[in-house]
Amino acid sequence: MPKAPRTMTLTGLKFLGMLAAQKKAGVYLEIGPLFGSSTNVIHKNRVGTAPIHTIDTFEPAPWVKKRLGLDLSRQLFDKFTSGIDNMVVHEGFAPDVVQESWSDDIGFYFDDATHGDPGWSDNFDFFSRFFNRETIICGDDFASGWPDIVRNVYARADEWGVKLYVMGRVWALARQGDERIVEAVNKACPKLKDVTLCTTHEDGERCHPAACWSWGLHQNKPLLRFHIEESAALSGQVVTFHDGSIKAATEIGRAPVELAGVNQIYFSFGKKIRVQLCLADASGKTRNTKAYRSEQLIDIPEGSCITALRLSDS
Repeated sequence: MPKAPRTMTLTGLKFLGMLAAQKKAGVYLEIGPLFGSSTNVIHKNRVGTAPIHTIDTFEPAPWVKKRLGLDLSRQLFDKFTSGIDNMVVHEGFAPDVVQESWSDDIGFYFDDATHGDPGWSDNFDFFSRFFNRETIICGDDFASGWPDIVRNVYARADEWGVKLYVMGRVWALARQGDERIVEAVNKACPKLKDVTLCTTHEDGERCHPAACWSWGLHQNKPLLRFHIEESAALSGQVVTFHDGSIKAATEIGRAPVELAGVNQIYFSFGKKIRVQLCLADASGKTRNTKAYRSEQLIDIPEGSCITALRLSDS
């Protein structure tokens, strides 16, 4: 079976597969599979023989041809997913194509279809009626270029009082049993298993696995301080600077790293770990930096602030 072209990041695809392996009761539902790269990842990590339902119009789009060199079609999707059994393909717009027929309990929901409203919310509002308490709910393109996704996902997390997890551009939530998402994070980034990152904004402190983005990603809310909790899996220090002068050198696990007045930062780890920041500029626009190697000095441009960060093992 030929390999399907992809638009997702490799980190995101890996996380998606680990999430798919954590499904409990219910079917798999994927909206917006494009050529089927994500469909194949879900299938590879599928639990048991639960069916995979996938929904797309498969209509050609200029951006797809420009980016991937192929026109989207049902024929190409079928070609790239020919090795997947027990899959139900619904050809049409979601949720309309199944509006009158859908009745299955959904155990795993992945949305990579319409990236703006009202389409994103129409899909979520319809299909969420079929979620159970343990449904893993996830999607792609949690990014500054898709503000409706960012706003809507934060709103659902706040409404339900649950944590939000993001790796690559893939976001994930669970109403109950989010330790399964933590397990997926650990399997996607095993070198950082059990390393916890705690971050503080004006509205309080939140802790997450260090391998996924901290809260505040793509929000114009300055990060005040962060703390990498002591762990046998990670050692080193974080050095902060202001205009070339050292402000503080903080051993990991010893104390919070204060960010007030910091315009350069340096991470030194005892293993090959990378650091990525989300920055907001003076206008409030956010962007993710590249992933910096340990012992690289990171400049924070004038007028910008750190809003979130994550560690990675690649």
